[in-house]
Amino acid sequence: MSMVERLYEFGRTLPPSALAELLDFAEFLQQKNSLEISAANVRLVDLAGGLEGSSCFAGDPLAIQEGLRLEWN
Repeated sequence: MSMVERLYEFGRTLPPSALAELLDFAEFLQQKNSLEISAANVRLVDLAGGLEGSSCFAGDPLAIQEGLRLEWN
């Protein structure tokens, strides 16, 4: 018996509320799987940059670092 057949037989024995929960979980797994696949297609180099024009990081890098450090004290 395949896994799909086993799942079908198992689902037939569940009450409607548990079956709804099983369906929610299956949809969650499907979404999680599609996110993992799409995340695997992103290269790290594609995520680099993007903040060089930001006003938060404009100015002297040392002054920015010191300002960030002072926020934690």
